[in-house]
Amino acid sequence: MNALNIVFGLSFVIAIVIAFILLLPRILYGKIKYNDGRKCDCIIILSYHVPVDGKPSPILIERINKGIELYRLNIAQKIICAGGAVRNANIESEVMFKELLKNGIPKENIICEKESKGTWGNIKHSKEIMKNNGFKTAVIVSSPWHLRRASIYATEMGIKHTVEKSDIPKGIRIFFWIVYLYIYYGIIKYLLNKEKYIK
Repeated sequence: MNALNIVFGLSFVIAIVIAFILLLPRILYGKIKYNDGRKCDCIIILSYHVPVDGKPSPILIERINKGIELYRLNIAQKIICAGGAVRNANIESEVMFKELLKNGIPKENIICEKESKGTWGNIKHSKEIMKNNGFKTAVIVSSPWHLRRASIYATEMGIKHTVEKSDIPKGIRIFFWIVYLYIYYGIIKYLLNKEKYIK
């Protein structure tokens, strides 16, 4: 077997693995449900890493902007900002809260979830907030590569939901597919280790 055949064989195997990673969640959970203008009880904006300086990153800004857009379209009039302090002392939901206030969202229409350290916690604690406030439906806002994972978790927890994707900042578009594969790898890990998540 010459070197060309080895390279071709490895490329084929890698392609099959990538296809498996990308297709399995859809096979198990079906097509992701986008909001498409449907009204719901609340908007859940999922957090993203906030640097030490406390300023929201471009990715988080886009998520916040999408939440504001949905609010102004009257999709829902309550916004849950989901995210605690993860890599530093900045509480990500509070950073989102401040940005929403700057954009004219009344503080009484914003609820901060401050306990979570990741996507599973975002959804879990948001569900508790929904229950406490009598919310039955939600639209979950996040980056395109993150929505499938968030939707799977919401489905597992019995949350009636749709999703809406935020824009991708220009500076990271070149890394889009790398991030996508990383997130979907995390989905496969979850599917293989559900008992570690569900408590």
